[in-house]
Amino acid sequence: MTLRTTSASAGGRGSDGGGKAPGSEKYQRILDAAVEVIAENGYFNSPVSAIAAKAGVADGTIYLYFKSKDEVLRTAIDAVFAKFYAMVEEEFKHRTGPREQLEFIAQVHLESHENRSVAILMQTEMRQSAKFIAEFSHRHLVKYISVVREVVRRGQKQGIFRSDVSDGLVAHCLFGAIDELLSSAVFTGRAYDAKATAAQVIDVLLHGITAGEAHV
Repeated sequence: MTLRTTSASAGGRGSDGGGKAPGSEKYQRILDAAVEVIAENGYFNSPVSAIAAKAGVADGTIYLYFKSKDEVLRTAIDAVFAKFYAMVEEEFKHRTGPREQLEFIAQVHLESHENRSVAILMQTEMRQSAKFIAEFSHRHLVKYISVVREVVRRGQKQGIFRSDVSDGLVAHCLFGAIDELLSSAVFTGRAYDAKATAAQVIDVLLHGITAGEAHV
């Protein structure tokens, strides 16, 4: 498992071209090691020395790339979402239907957590700290909701989706549904077929659970 980062999304301090820049081989080893160690032991039980040992570097080397363990975790979270947004942006060039776009968002969200260490990091460890939750909401959740709202509004303008439904409510429902499935996968060990599950989530979101013309 490798979390690829870019200088725009990563918080690493090095950018002097001396092997300390985000994206360098050693930087990536440290980042990947941090995800695995934190997922296995928990954030508060994962000293920098354990991350360094897993990455095969000296303890002090960590600080050439990251200011603190907090920054390592923050960078790992940023990397997951940077990849998510890059995939969505690229796919939307070819997949233009609002429903298909919603399905793809749900699918990629599920796929981004297929690595169990990443899933544990995102669904449990990140949520141990009010500070990280606040940063996540500000840095990533707001953007996620904005992307979904834009798709929903486009569908409403095209007459595909009901115009009397709040686009913000739909966006939060979608995130909440996928987020809960991912948490369930972490706690139960269940694996989901990302594409099939995404299609079913969007079907329920768009059509509910009533059968045919039934009224409830």
